[in-house]
Amino acid sequence: MSKHIGRLYHSVNSFPVDIYEGFSWPCFFLGCFWYLYKGMVLWAIITFLAACITFGISWLVFPFFANKQHRDYLLKKGYLTEAQKTHL
Repeated sequence: MSKHIGRLYHSVNSFPVDIYEGFSWPCFFLGCFWYLYKGMVLWAIITFLAACITFGISWLVFPFFANKQHRDYLLKKGYLTEAQKTHL
């Protein structure tokens, strides 16, 4: 189950994005489309190719890591944690 662990904030307009940890049910049901919705095009391609090679079995594995991948993706794009936001 996904557990809400906080928010990350856009560095320019402070738009909040909820962050979760644990198993991602939306990723389980939507697969590569979940990654596209989150804007993670490279991971969507990787997930699609892995699903084609493994006949869909990889869709059972990716949801365990999807929330962490999303958090790391946002941090690399410059999103700020609550603590970093208050120091600006």
